[in-house]
Amino acid sequence: MIPSRFLIGVDSDGTAFDSVNHKHLEAFIPAAMEIWTMDGEVADKFVEIYKQVNLYSDLRGTNRFPALLETFEQLARIYPEDPELPDLEPLRAFVQGAPRYSTFSLQDWMTKHPSSALSKVLAWSIRSNVLIARACEGLMPYEGVQEALKEAGKRAAIAVISAASREELEKDWVFGGLMRHVDIMMGQEDGLKPDQLKKAMALSSAASALMLGDANQDAVAAHEAGALFYPIIPGREADCWQVFRTEVLPLFLAGKYDAAKEAEYLKTMKDAMK
Repeated sequence: MIPSRFLIGVDSDGTAFDSVNHKHLEAFIPAAMEIWTMDGEVADKFVEIYKQVNLYSDLRGTNRFPALLETFEQLARIYPEDPELPDLEPLRAFVQGAPRYSTFSLQDWMTKHPSSALSKVLAWSIRSNVLIARACEGLMPYEGVQEALKEAGKRAAIAVISAASREELEKDWVFGGLMRHVDIMMGQEDGLKPDQLKKAMALSSAASALMLGDANQDAVAAHEAGALFYPIIPGREADCWQVFRTEVLPLFLAGKYDAAKEAEYLKTMKDAMK
């Protein structure tokens, strides 16, 4: 890879591909229903909370393990005496103590912190991966992604920054015809998104970085890494990619996409996510 002054970081799920709804509605939620025994009312509330956390709130884009913990914590506050709800302390310890989140890191964690509660979390994660492969088979990128990355790649290094596994990412980006535009591929194995973005900036020797994402978590990750952010708003993806290619990218490459300009786009995303 040729060093570049500029880096464009691109989230995958919900930003380049319409995979967020598929993964949560057809994989993570069904897998949870298989692994944990919950009666009808509690199960319905779990699904309601899970969807709110992962699709419609500021937590959209959070890694699967913290998101699962948040869902069960909210559920436990509503049904504090329900004996079927899992012991959350082992999962909380993993989320608070693990340096990175992935199925493999959970397996490593369990060698020193064995737990029947975590065994179910691990089974859920593994089962979710199987269902994700089915749910996302053949997904193509949003309209305008290919053209935008091709244009951006003329002057900037392109890095995939994602909470998904590298195996999933490579499969999606190869099938979707986008891999030819990628200089750096970062997945959950490479740490949290701020860590991934910092690594990508170092690998590309970039002095300026811009992160594209569909969630507030992506904006937070960008700022932690010292990068700017541009949102791909759920439901408006094609329009956002066109604006990126024709307006935002030229501004960024000219050094004119600043915090004030970013704030305008962030407000648009926050208004849309209320």
